[in-house]
Amino acid sequence: MKTKLTLLALLLAMNPLANAAQWDYPEERVTLNSAEQVQQFVQQHYADQGEFKLRYQTTSLLGHHYNFDVWQHGQYQQQKSLVVTTDQQHRVARVFRSLENTVLLNGEPTTAVELEHPRRLEADFPPALEQGELETVEIQVFDPDLRTQQQLPAPSSGWNSMDDYPGAMEYQRRNVSLLKTDQGYFLRNRNVVEVDAKALISVEAQDGVPVRDESGFAAPSGISHFAALADLQALQSNDPRFLAVMAFYHLDHSLEYTKTLGYALFNDPLKFDGRGLSANNSTYYKGPQAAMFGLGGVSPDAMDADVILHELGHGIHYQIVPDWAYGHSGAIGEGFGDYWAGSHSYRQQYLDAARRGQEFELDTVFNWDGVFGNRLSTRSLWNQRARYFEHGHYRAHESVGGELGDELWSTPLFQALKESVSLLGEGDERVFREFDTIVLQGMYGVGRGVKMHDLAESTVLAAATLYPEKPYAEILQRHFKRHGLLKAPFISRLESKYITDAKPLSIELVANGRAADVEARLSLQQQILVEKQSQLTDSFTLSAELPEGLVCGQPFVAQVEADYRHQPWLAKQQWQESITLVRGVPQLVNRAQQMDVRLNDASTDAQGRFNVGQQIFSQTFLDRDVTIGEQFAIYLDIDHASMADLSVTLTSPKGDKLVLWNHQISQGNGFKGYFTVAHDAQLAPLLGQQAWGRWRLEIMDSIEGNQGRLNAWGISQFEQYQCNETRADSTSKKSGGQLNLFALWALFSIFVARAFCSRQNLS
Repeated sequence: MKTKLTLLALLLAMNPLANAAQWDYPEERVTLNSAEQVQQFVQQHYADQGEFKLRYQTTSLLGHHYNFDVWQHGQYQQQKSLVVTTDQQHRVARVFRSLENTVLLNGEPTTAVELEHPRRLEADFPPALEQGELETVEIQVFDPDLRTQQQLPAPSSGWNSMDDYPGAMEYQRRNVSLLKTDQGYFLRNRNVVEVDAKALISVEAQDGVPVRDESGFAAPSGISHFAALADLQALQSNDPRFLAVMAFYHLDHSLEYTKTLGYALFNDPLKFDGRGLSANNSTYYKGPQAAMFGLGGVSPDAMDADVILHELGHGIHYQIVPDWAYGHSGAIGEGFGDYWAGSHSYRQQYLDAARRGQEFELDTVFNWDGVFGNRLSTRSLWNQRARYFEHGHYRAHESVGGELGDELWSTPLFQALKESVSLLGEGDERVFREFDTIVLQGMYGVGRGVKMHDLAESTVLAAATLYPEKPYAEILQRHFKRHGLLKAPFISRLESKYITDAKPLSIELVANGRAADVEARLSLQQQILVEKQSQLTDSFTLSAELPEGLVCGQPFVAQVEADYRHQPWLAKQQWQESITLVRGVPQLVNRAQQMDVRLNDASTDAQGRFNVGQQIFSQTFLDRDVTIGEQFAIYLDIDHASMADLSVTLTSPKGDKLVLWNHQISQGNGFKGYFTVAHDAQLAPLLGQQAWGRWRLEIMDSIEGNQGRLNAWGISQFEQYQCNETRADSTSKKSGGQLNLFALWALFSIFVARAFCSRQNLS
């Protein structure tokens, strides 16, 4: 099934993805020159949702963004927001609607305390900029880390001491601007300032007395000070001040980089403490705009630029979206931080002509920090198993469907970057700059409660708007789609890919979370078979007789198209989907194996650990003479209320693993149908293999709440397709390569007859 999302002309004649549940694109591009006019616009179109009060405004490369709080029945709704984006001509472009609570505890919406009651930082500071002057000097650092510089393989288990590292200390020379005073040099400039953190102070307490919280902070170690330039330039990694220099350089360099992209994110210098936390963990605090780096691991966190830039990633998304919280913001924030670190490492290696094409462990973050300790704790930028479940709880560092939500967001971004560099790169940093600009711009215009599909749509829109002549939008679409991160307005469902003439071709069109006025068409070979106009709140069916001329056993393509509008004042949009079907049903030589087995559901144990529901089934193909050709099929019959919970993998006797089902949505409660070598690409690797041997079927359930049943499955060659009969039977009258009940009965009868004859001859 091939999906195409038609683009709508919006935002500088740009085409965004077909509308997902939380984006509104007005038909009339009215001009709004002030926050007051924007508020009037909001109250006019969303009055039924409550009262709206402006919270903040931001400006990006593509326009202006107005973020509103929502009040209902006189009560502030902490998880709800509405964001209006106007273009550079002040014309309304789109509206982000987040009008539902997304994070509940005991049925009640939670409150992001750091967002609603930000704390301030108690810390010592170096001298002010006014007490000296900025000087650009050369320093030595790791960039991004020593193991990557030396391309040293990771150990099989973590190194338990810094002395375990087998390589020599090698540094890279870098320029940085810092403060020079009469006392010497300090790690301070207009972007970044080192602090010696002591505690967090609650701005307001119930009794009016500020609360001082120093838990988790390392013992004060003082502000880094270098009496002479030579002292700074000779700094080694065993000097505690080296951690501060690493953090200072990488934070400053990255913030300078974002400025050159057009994003001056921080009004005040970003605070950091390279030796700030006692645990093996680093944290960004939104209130004081401060990054604290941990000391508790075998290797201090600030020894690895990936850790430093990951924490800066949190600072970046908080500056772009000051009310970043709820929805899927936890996993998205972690994934973006990983992407930001990975992008820097990739860019540094790519720009080194001697290493271009031989970049080291690009798909891994924390290449240094993650290989120290009792276990390896790197993270992947290439988790192709991760799939999106819209209603999953994507909190930071938690798995959904058995895969880490952080990696679900970072993977498509980073893999799209790699493809873009491979396709468009010319040895310089241009593609990196353009792609990083897209990723940053994509976050503008969202607010509290953002989900992954919302941000995926916004990112594709940013790509097509910023670079309409380049393929970034298409590349991002492809990678987001691979993980299920693009939410279409409708889902088309059909009973089976393999169909006969006995009944009409019927495709069910299902609203994907939002009602719309729809004009739908079902076409075949550019001929419209049926049209339907209706208010689609749940689903309706497009049904038509198959036209003449379709060849039995051959594929054909059906087109489902829809012009739709969610509200009268919103723009009409278009969506279409191409569905490849096959005329005829395979007539299997071998009977399918009847199972009637309940499938294991995903579960969470008493310790809160998630367990995927997993079962493996096997059957043996006995005929040694069968070579797999195009007329070879797999039959599968599963009942399950939500097939999107499941992945189904087939392993051939040769050992090839073939994914039959990968969390797709099915029509009805289950799947009953065929996969053939000729018409299903996932079976193509089987062509030419011997069918004889043991086949395994693995069914994995990744979401709790629905338990299914495997009714039957089978492996068989077939001689023809049934095209005209009323019913196609998966259990033909022939028996073939598999041992079944009919064959057993026949063998038993022969045995009895021979035994009877033998006894007669002996008597």
